[in-house]
Amino acid sequence: MSFFRGWSIGAISILVGCVLLGRPSSIVAQPGDTAEKWQRANELMQAGKPAEAISLYRELAAASPRDPSFGVNLAIAQYKAHLYRDAIKECDAVLKLQPKLFSAWLFLGASELELGDSASAATALQKALDLRPEDPNAGMMLADAMLAQERYAEAAARYEQIGRVMLDNPRVLLGLDRSYEALAIAAYDRLQSAAPHSAEFLALNGDFEVARKQFARALQQYRQALAARPSFPGVHESVALIYEKTDHPDWAMAERQKQVAALACSSPSPECEFAAGRLREIATASASTPNEIYWQARVFLSLAQQAYARLQELPPSRERFEAAAQVDERSGQWPEAAAAWREALKLAPENTQIAQKLALASCRNNDCASVLPVLRDAITREPSSARINFLYGVALGGTRDARRAVPYLEAAVRLDGNLLDARAALGEAYLEAGEAERAIPQLERAIADDADGSRHYQLARACQSAGKPERSAAVLREYREILKRREATKEDDDRITPP
Repeated sequence: MSFFRGWSIGAISILVGCVLLGRPSSIVAQPGDTAEKWQRANELMQAGKPAEAISLYRELAAASPRDPSFGVNLAIAQYKAHLYRDAIKECDAVLKLQPKLFSAWLFLGASELELGDSASAATALQKALDLRPEDPNAGMMLADAMLAQERYAEAAARYEQIGRVMLDNPRVLLGLDRSYEALAIAAYDRLQSAAPHSAEFLALNGDFEVARKQFARALQQYRQALAARPSFPGVHESVALIYEKTDHPDWAMAERQKQVAALACSSPSPECEFAAGRLREIATASASTPNEIYWQARVFLSLAQQAYARLQELPPSRERFEAAAQVDERSGQWPEAAAAWREALKLAPENTQIAQKLALASCRNNDCASVLPVLRDAITREPSSARINFLYGVALGGTRDARRAVPYLEAAVRLDGNLLDARAALGEAYLEAGEAERAIPQLERAIADDADGSRHYQLARACQSAGKPERSAAVLREYREILKRREATKEDDDRITPP
């Protein structure tokens, strides 16, 4: 199960006006130009011009090296100007002077989180919370850091806590959606290891297929689960819901008539707790048997769906579009996913991760050329990113300009040799540029992860062009076998059949 992996939420936007330190008492004893610089620097920050404020704060900090107020405001300006390493250095210096300065710990953690150092960020943000336990900014970013560290249960608990104070905050809802979804996938993995042929695992497969909007596949899994355990609580209702979503209300009614008698809940059980709506009790309970793990996974999916549904009811936000885009991606709706990522990017134009997601969705929609301007901007911001170089090369290749694509794809492979998508794209670019021999080793590595057979096909072409007909024929046979398996699966998956 892999539709959620490796996601990092990143630091929230912090209102500088709420955390800038007040006018230091030392300014009163300073010459008039010091007070004027302080006032001018703060005005620039409030006007959204942190880069211009940095030099003024730096002068003030140098003139009063023992006053942490100047240093921490310099760090805040550096953070807001995206100079995160500079902000970390300044926060470290300030904390040597005043180890219990909340703002320094907050922006140290925020800067480390922006640079992807979630472990260090979590340590700094916990120190900030020790000083101000109810601060929502520190709590939110600590939850983000926990999520990035795959501490999903802790992240979910933290988001829940913040949500009680920051009602209907899009960032909280997105964090809850992703935390609970990740917990559901972890439960899925546990159940697959413990009981891969059980009715519980088959039913959970169906639940995940529904989340992907793969209703025919879900129907197959539910039916297998019922064959293994005819009295499985709730599965007939899940089948009925699929029929309703696919415009078969009469079939849904017939399916509901098969539902066994109501649960007998004289003693506690996960299914009874679920039926009673006590989801968080199941979420926090220990789960060891297949039945317990199944119902806990169902709870995590339900909690994720609740957070997602509430997020979609709120006014437009980056978080709302991010969540919608990922749902579209799971169901293979690439035009819709690209449109949602584009809306998210409008609200966060400097976010290169969103730019990458937009590029991937657009290329899946055979529209790589449309994201070339976005990727040019992203590669300027992060020239050493393997994934951005890969995406830029793919986008150039999509314009039939293979030779221009090659340097970026070579850079991607050089930066991350395990990025098989980049190797496949580089092999194809070499092939299009008439360099079949150079294409072969890249495509040989890439076929280890070939879901649809396309990489086998390109390797067969390369071998044929390089004068290796026997190797080409062997690879083509493998390609045809992949296609046969896919077609057989597709024929089975695409049918919604009656009860």
